[in-house]
Amino acid sequence: MQELLFGPLLLTWGPPVLAFIKQHPWQVFAAVLVFVLLMDLMFRKRPSGDGGDFGGLDFGGDGDCGGD
Repeated sequence: MQELLFGPLLLTWGPPVLAFIKQHPWQVFAAVLVFVLLMDLMFRKRPSGDGGDFGGLDFGGDGDCGGD
């Protein structure tokens, strides 16, 4: 059944997609990398009480906004 669904799709879109990938390999790699990073950012499990830090980064300091 899947052959009936994807067969014509691969025959019509396969060669143009492969030609584009051969012409622009770094752009395709960059697009895939951005997509994977965005999916990771969207679906990563985060603890509920993260303490208000900035994405898990700790910039140090005691939080008094500078000064002496």
